[in-house]
Amino acid sequence: MKPVKVKTVCLICLAAALAAFAIGCAREVVEEQFQPSQSHRRYRKSLEHFGLLETALGRDWVHAAETALSDPVTVEVPFLEAAVFDAGRAEAVGYRFKALQGQRITVTLEFEEPAGPTGEITVDRHDEDAQPAREILEVNDGLKVFADVFRVDNNGSEPLEQVASYSEALNRLEFEPRRDREYILRLQPELLRGGRFRVTIETEPSLSFPVQDHGPEHIYSFFGSPRDGGARVHEGVDVFAPRGTPVAAAAPAVVRRVGTRERGGKVVSLYDEERDLIYYYAHLDEQLTEGGQRVEPGDIIGTVGNTGNARTTPPHLHFGIYEARWNAVDPWYYLYDKGQEPLPPSSDLELIGAWARVNAEEAPVFTSLGGTRETVTTVGPDAEFKPVGAAGEYYRIRLSNGAYGHVSATVVSAAQQDLDR
Repeated sequence: MKPVKVKTVCLICLAAALAAFAIGCAREVVEEQFQPSQSHRRYRKSLEHFGLLETALGRDWVHAAETALSDPVTVEVPFLEAAVFDAGRAEAVGYRFKALQGQRITVTLEFEEPAGPTGEITVDRHDEDAQPAREILEVNDGLKVFADVFRVDNNGSEPLEQVASYSEALNRLEFEPRRDREYILRLQPELLRGGRFRVTIETEPSLSFPVQDHGPEHIYSFFGSPRDGGARVHEGVDVFAPRGTPVAAAAPAVVRRVGTRERGGKVVSLYDEERDLIYYYAHLDEQLTEGGQRVEPGDIIGTVGNTGNARTTPPHLHFGIYEARWNAVDPWYYLYDKGQEPLPPSSDLELIGAWARVNAEEAPVFTSLGGTRETVTTVGPDAEFKPVGAAGEYYRIRLSNGAYGHVSATVVSAAQQDLDR
């Protein structure tokens, strides 16, 4: 019987995802085309079909995927790392980070052009007549990476839930947490795929600012501040602006109510169907919209005033956000942008994937780049290693047990074997 040859330019196309897994009643918000991808799972099934999971390389690939989730690198956003996947190894990396309610998280991947074909895997199989046959899985050039985001349960007792996946077509992954949570971004290439890449994790406010030509710097009264001598708390933020300043819709929504209330004065409330949120605008001078009208971000719905119980204060907009049953949530991170750019690597990127050593007597190796930086081990000048990534002032290196650690780039230089070439 002739050998069977199976060519795969792409076993699975990455699609990405609307993440809609529940945190109680709250769900991550992701654009419709970003449905949580099963690409990684389907690729694993294809490896099983070809018998590759029975090989050492296949088992290593599964183990790398699981380790990336169980022992991720903790980072702080915004974050940028330049890194490499070695085509000769089964690799994966996980980045654990915190996201806050109201933020939009964006993950972007950039890839270098491939240098050429990566290789092939040969595996013995049997046909229906139990006659031996041989299949050759050819892996074409290019770096094919699965990128998925998983939510971490607060107490760690629940399994990780996939909430978003990377869209190769749109070159990004976006999602909005509905609670303050920690997440893990896992990156893993197909077998025998390798190459250099950059991963960026950034945040931005999920809503547009509700007062025209103003921003968070004009907020002078915050969520949770005491009111009426402590009898109640402030269920929103106050944006101070001159009377008559246009007030705008903060998101695509439907006008739910236009009316008058004792405390709020002239009010407008909008219902955001995608996020299942109500936006409450109070103390308006004018109401410039009607109930049932659909609005888009930036559409003018009124003007700043001081009606209701704000008659004795300067003109301002009270902006509140409510979940189901009028449960008030803090609008701050829906509106506030730190304006920080991810810190680019300050190290020599040519050392990524090359042999390196430390040029000091001893250098500490840290577990993470965020939170508590514990020293897991040290490396001396006799130890050679290959940096697999660079972020900020650190190289990410692979330790002898397969885990990752971080070493200050100031004490790392090329190993002698590379200098002699």
